[in-house]
Amino acid sequence: MSKLIVELPDELHTKLKQHAAADRKTLKTIVITLLDSYLHHPIPRSPKRATGLCGAWKDDRSAEAIIAQLRSTRRWWTRQRG
Repeated sequence: MSKLIVELPDELHTKLKQHAAADRKTLKTIVITLLDSYLHHPIPRSPKRATGLCGAWKDDRSAEAIIAQLRSTRRWWTRQRG
Protein backbone atom coordinates (compact mmCIF):
# COMPACT_ATOMS: atom_id res chain seq x y z
CA MET A 1 0.00 0.00 0.00
CA SER A 2 1.30 3.46 -0.91
CA LYS A 3 1.71 6.33 1.51
CA LEU A 4 0.55 9.89 1.00
CA ILE A 5 1.68 12.74 3.22
CA VAL A 6 -0.57 15.79 3.14
CA GLU A 7 -0.16 19.03 5.07
CA LEU A 8 -3.56 20.16 6.31
CA PRO A 9 -4.60 23.42 7.90
CA ASP A 10 -4.89 22.92 11.67
CA GLU A 11 -8.61 23.69 11.68
CA LEU A 12 -9.36 21.08 9.01
CA HIS A 13 -7.22 18.48 10.77
CA THR A 14 -9.05 19.12 14.04
CA LYS A 15 -12.46 18.77 12.39
CA LEU A 16 -11.45 15.54 10.68
CA LYS A 17 -10.21 14.11 13.96
CA GLN A 18 -13.46 15.11 15.71
CA HIS A 19 -15.61 13.48 13.02
CA ALA A 20 -13.49 10.34 13.08
CA ALA A 21 -13.79 10.09 16.87
CA ALA A 22 -17.54 10.70 16.77
CA ASP A 23 -17.96 7.94 14.18
CA ARG A 24 -15.50 5.66 16.03
CA LYS A 25 -13.29 5.46 12.95
CA THR A 26 -9.65 6.17 12.36
CA LEU A 27 -8.53 9.33 10.62
CA LYS A 28 -7.06 7.08 7.93
CA THR A 29 -10.45 5.44 7.29
CA ILE A 30 -12.21 8.81 7.06
CA VAL A 31 -9.67 10.19 4.57
CA ILE A 32 -9.74 7.02 2.42
CA THR A 33 -13.55 7.11 2.38
CA LEU A 34 -13.56 10.78 1.35
CA LEU A 35 -11.01 10.23 -1.43
CA ASP A 36 -12.82 7.14 -2.69
CA SER A 37 -16.12 9.00 -2.74
CA TYR A 38 -14.57 11.90 -4.63
CA LEU A 39 -13.08 9.60 -7.27
CA HIS A 40 -16.19 7.47 -7.76
CA HIS A 41 -18.77 10.24 -7.50
CA PRO A 42 -17.18 13.33 -9.01
CA ILE A 43 -18.96 16.66 -8.95
CA PRO A 44 -20.76 17.07 -12.27
CA ARG A 45 -19.33 19.85 -14.36
CA SER A 46 -21.03 21.59 -17.21
CA PRO A 47 -19.40 20.66 -20.50
CA LYS A 48 -17.36 23.45 -22.03
CA ARG A 49 -17.74 24.17 -25.68
CA ALA A 50 -14.41 23.98 -27.46
CA THR A 51 -14.36 26.87 -29.88
CA GLY A 52 -10.65 27.26 -30.36
CA LEU A 53 -11.05 30.98 -29.70
CA CYS A 54 -11.48 32.90 -26.52
CA GLY A 55 -13.06 36.32 -26.57
CA ALA A 56 -13.58 36.45 -30.33
CA TRP A 57 -15.93 39.03 -31.78
CA LYS A 58 -16.71 40.67 -35.10
CA ASP A 59 -15.36 44.15 -35.68
CA ASP A 60 -15.09 46.18 -38.87
CA ARG A 61 -11.94 47.94 -37.65
CA SER A 62 -8.47 46.75 -38.54
CA ALA A 63 -6.30 45.05 -35.95
CA GLU A 64 -4.13 48.17 -35.81
CA ALA A 65 -7.15 50.38 -35.05
CA ILE A 66 -8.32 48.06 -32.28
CA ILE A 67 -4.84 47.95 -30.74
CA ALA A 68 -4.53 51.74 -30.93
CA GLN A 69 -7.87 52.15 -29.18
CA LEU A 70 -6.89 49.68 -26.44
CA ARG A 71 -3.54 51.37 -25.89
CA SER A 72 -5.13 54.80 -25.67
CA THR A 73 -7.34 53.69 -22.78
CA ARG A 74 -4.61 52.00 -20.75
CA ARG A 75 -2.72 54.38 -18.51
CA TRP A 76 0.11 52.00 -17.70
CA TRP A 77 1.03 51.90 -21.40
CA THR A 78 1.47 55.67 -21.61
CA ARG A 79 3.50 55.78 -18.36
CA GLN A 80 5.93 53.16 -19.64
CA ARG A 81 6.31 54.67 -23.08
CA GLY A 82 6.12 58.35 -22.21
